[in-house]
Amino acid sequence: MWNFRALALFFAFVSAQPGLAETSALLIGVTDYDDAAIPDLRGPVNDVRLMRDVLDRRGVEAITVLASGLDGAEAPTRAAILAAFDAQAEAAHPGDFVYIHLSGHGSRQLDSEGEETDGLDEIFLPMDVARAPSGASQLPNAITDDEIGEKVAAIRARGADVFLVMDSCHSGSGMRAAEPSLAERQVDPGLLGIDLSAATALPAAERAAAPASDPAGTDVPGQGGYVAFYATRSNDVAREVDMSQGAEPDGSQWYGLFTAALAARLESEQALTYRQLFQSALAELNRGAGFGMAAVQTPLWEGSLIDQPVFGGSGTAGPARYLVDGNQLAAGQVHGLQQGSLMALVADAADAPDAILGYAQIEAIEPRNATLRPVSEDCLPDSTALCPPVGSLPAAAGFAQLEAGPLDRVIHFSPLISLDTEAPLPEGDPLPARFAAALEAASARAGIPAESGGEVYSVQVLQRDGALWFGPAAQIDHAPAGLSFDLSGEDARLTELLVRILKAERLAETLDGLEGTASFVNPSPIRIEASRFASDIAALQPPGAPADPQNECRAALSGMREEGFRALDAAADLKQCDLLRFAATGNRDGQRDVNRIHIDAQYCVHVDYELVEGTQAPRALGDPMVMCSDCPGPVPYSAGHERLYMLVSEVRENAEALNLTGLVENCGAGLAGEGTRSAARDALAGLLGEAAARGATRGAMGLGGALSDVWVESYRWRVMPRASVFARAGLE
Repeated sequence: MWNFRALALFFAFVSAQPGLAETSALLIGVTDYDDAAIPDLRGPVNDVRLMRDVLDRRGVEAITVLASGLDGAEAPTRAAILAAFDAQAEAAHPGDFVYIHLSGHGSRQLDSEGEETDGLDEIFLPMDVARAPSGASQLPNAITDDEIGEKVAAIRARGADVFLVMDSCHSGSGMRAAEPSLAERQVDPGLLGIDLSAATALPAAERAAAPASDPAGTDVPGQGGYVAFYATRSNDVAREVDMSQGAEPDGSQWYGLFTAALAARLESEQALTYRQLFQSALAELNRGAGFGMAAVQTPLWEGSLIDQPVFGGSGTAGPARYLVDGNQLAAGQVHGLQQGSLMALVADAADAPDAILGYAQIEAIEPRNATLRPVSEDCLPDSTALCPPVGSLPAAAGFAQLEAGPLDRVIHFSPLISLDTEAPLPEGDPLPARFAAALEAASARAGIPAESGGEVYSVQVLQRDGALWFGPAAQIDHAPAGLSFDLSGEDARLTELLVRILKAERLAETLDGLEGTASFVNPSPIRIEASRFASDIAALQPPGAPADPQNECRAALSGMREEGFRALDAAADLKQCDLLRFAATGNRDGQRDVNRIHIDAQYCVHVDYELVEGTQAPRALGDPMVMCSDCPGPVPYSAGHERLYMLVSEVRENAEALNLTGLVENCGAGLAGEGTRSAARDALAGLLGEAAARGATRGAMGLGGALSDVWVESYRWRVMPRASVFARAGLE
């Protein structure tokens, strides 16, 4: 696969910077190849022309073009391509936006760094690439995914954002499609003299020695953001098509399918986010609209800023939308949906929120897909008693958005309990009524039913010293822990925090339900390794002493060595500056989406996504996590109970990857406050530069008990208050 973790560091994506004068582009199209063994293409030069015209109409003036067969363009040799990347980095400034487009052949060669989970590097072929000499494992003049990543890293390091599009093949299973008007943009590695059999015969000792983390994945303060679109998966082919269907034999109407789909939507100049742009292109490929064919490839995206406006425009993310195909919805439980959820149907991913064609209710659901039934607008969603079907689903419906969740799926809060007396607050105390009003408002805003006061609950609410505390258990060693609300604050703030809690608890409830029990019939295809390095307590400041968390953790982790890591206990007690890391290794060949979902003690949800392919080496799942009971940022004290879930799913053909980035997070800009763990990560950035299955589930859900292609493994721990850590160590 393309090393998405490495590329994620380098590919920057446009922040909402409105000045197009600071936008530049690098367009690369390789049509003609010097080596006669490599078949020429016809579409890349046209892709470059097309994207140049699109950018020109958007006011972009600084466009560098490297393309074979295009008058005035420099030849796209290896040296020229790498030099063009360097020039982009040299010219970049903070806040700039750089668009990069590569069209041409792709292939694979043996991974020389030991970091690819399938043992293979993906490569882009410049025009002067050549066959490998006998016995060699790398192609002369090929450009690897790591090299592209390093070049774009230099652009991000200058503070510029980059949007990368790669319309090339990432695998080698054939050279040409059967249709005369369709060609594949890949070269069989065998044709190039590369024997990939060594990738499947890597000795177990070498696999074990492969690095479990990628230091390039650590964010650096001040660097640009990113989004990257890939025309296809790493084991599939990207295709180009003759739009004239043979009417123009000179090749002037050949285009990359993915480039054509993107350009068509960009030319409309709609106010789009990158997610909407990607979903629109995917829908276009699935429909085959304008191409005269069915879906032929599965694109991917990467980037944490996927919901920002394209080219810094005015688009907004709006409600999350999911593809509709007939009565099938490409979303399920892991997206926060449930049986009985009411969905509003729209025609296009970029339509206004109120451009509703009709309504549907989820009548059967699995972890990542669902079945819809048409219902009336006044349907009251209930998971146990569905609304009667009305008519048929609108033929023009292409996407669905959540309108309302089932009214019978309730999140339960405890009664308000005094931590001092360990008893519910007495009758006549005005606080329970105040809390109930805020909870009712939060429930209405989040669309998640909630109740308080019962004996069985998932959220405990404690009161002490003028504050409310929330958590699965809101105390540790009789000290308050978790999310707190100062009772002198406004009720609107309390409502905001309760919305955060409701969203996190609904997600946790869903993932807990999917975890199930182990199955010999359907074991997880991924082995998760969770490890902990215990910080040096001698380097921590005693309770009550002033401390700079960044300097404190730097000292507490200064002795970190690989041999010091231990397996993470199922229910561990962690302390300030302890470090956790997670990695995944395939148990069998194939591709899997893996989402690391962390719900911290402040009820903030954090998502890290990785595509894991093959069985050759571990893939780091997100950056290492530094625990903090006393964090930098807006919530200094943040001890409490935390949960982490590994959601593993099979990659599906012609479907958007199960990447929950931007879909389930509930904290951050414009959301319910800032997450403490993300604040700690930012403050501690650079500290780790030298650091080195349990459950299968069944997707019955009304579909006859078929085996699911989703697996969940969970971890729980307590981040202990500093006073508790020192007391237990006898250091009071």
